[in-house]
Amino acid sequence: MKYSPLLAMVTGILEFGAGLWTLLDRRSGRRSLFRNVGLIFLFLAGYQFAEVTVCTQPGNKIWTQLAFLDITWLPPLGLLLCAQLAAPRNRWLKTAAYADFVLGGAFSIWVLAAPQAITKSVCGLVLARYFPTAAFDIAYALFYQISLLLIVFGAAAGMAGGHDPVLRKHLANLQTGVLGFILPALAVRILVTEVQGDLMPSVMCHFAIILAASLFVLVLRERRAVPERTASAGSN
Repeated sequence: MKYSPLLAMVTGILEFGAGLWTLLDRRSGRRSLFRNVGLIFLFLAGYQFAEVTVCTQPGNKIWTQLAFLDITWLPPLGLLLCAQLAAPRNRWLKTAAYADFVLGGAFSIWVLAAPQAITKSVCGLVLARYFPTAAFDIAYALFYQISLLLIVFGAAAGMAGGHDPVLRKHLANLQTGVLGFILPALAVRILVTEVQGDLMPSVMCHFAIILAASLFVLVLRERRAVPERTASAGSN
């Protein structure tokens, strides 16, 4: 079936707008938190726009490389956000996030230095299918899935040991958003067996609108909570 860019474009525009709003609105809230969330929004949007280009110019592999480069940085950013929200009790998360950034850099070099790692892409309806080599596919999947599991369990550890109710709610949003795209994507992977190629990058990024919605709620809460804390501190 012929590929339609409508879903990717609408999703990308919404995520891009959320990213700009998060990064540029400086009225209240923790800047480091907003910077991380804003970058996640922009990288989510970046994949949507890259997929449209991949599917309109399937013969040009540079767009496939850019799509993988884009999504490579989502797990490290998510893990760093988790570390920010779960600090200081869970210092191991920051170490894990820094290690993830190193791995992200290594995979980025792999994608750029060996463009044959993803041999081709095929698009249909609203999804892109990629055909990576076995070595890249296994290594990249391990990097991605382990990173996402660390975010899920790290958020659980942060909620269990945290005392700040706002940060615990933020961690719940992060965990809900990640599970909100992991579980439906795995269901699609199990149910859709007759299609050749790897659907997971495309499926996960489309379902990641759930993550974007959860992070948007996180940003709204943070903007409300910080003025309340300031007022409370000033009255004491």
